[in-house]
Amino acid sequence: MMCVIKAENITKVFGDLEVLKNVSLEVDRGEVISIIGPSGSGKSTFLRCLQQLEEIDGGKIKIDDKKLGMIFQNLNLFPHKTVIENISEAPIIVNKMNREKAVKRGEELLKKVGLLDKKDDYPCDISGGQKQRVAIARALAMEPEILLFDEPTSALDPELVGEVLSVIKELAKDHMTMIIVTHEMAFAREVSDYIVFMDEGKIIEKAIPNKMFTNPDHPRIKVFLDKML
Repeated sequence: MMCVIKAENITKVFGDLEVLKNVSLEVDRGEVISIIGPSGSGKSTFLRCLQQLEEIDGGKIKIDDKKLGMIFQNLNLFPHKTVIENISEAPIIVNKMNREKAVKRGEELLKKVGLLDKKDDYPCDISGGQKQRVAIARALAMEPEILLFDEPTSALDPELVGEVLSVIKELAKDHMTMIIVTHEMAFAREVSDYIVFMDEGKIIEKAIPNKMFTNPDHPRIKVFLDKML
């Protein structure tokens, strides 16, 4: 396996608060890593550092010349643009793709996430789960080799969660390299090659799902999982 992300001793400070404390993680091509842990443990900040949305205060990040796509909790869809425009805009502007080709690619991706019939709708006209699937299609339109998901289902009603997770499962079957911050324990267990547990700005343990969920090394993880499960 080829390592495509290598984070070494990452630190991140906001004012007097050290949010990340010497966080190190390696991700191989095609791996799915789920990051779990209590709120405020630094999970989302770590993703934002990988995507260079936050400047790190210490350590090194090496990403093997791969393009990263990121799906946020708050979606960030353009409300004044249709679904297909949301997906095709960045390839046209950033990648200088021909509009006709970008729209065709956008339609293919909407079909992949089961939303081709919504291509001319506006974000206000579709459900939260559908918006999240549009956000995934929009990220895929930029042809990333690595996808970062920051709690992709946290803002959704429970009945909408499954439709988003099923899209992510399909991406896992296609061997897309993914790092997923999630509170969906059953999903993390099913889809991940490894689970990473973070607490108080540190990675406490990295293990295969069965080990993490049945026999974690650290007592803090057992307390967390007892509450979550």
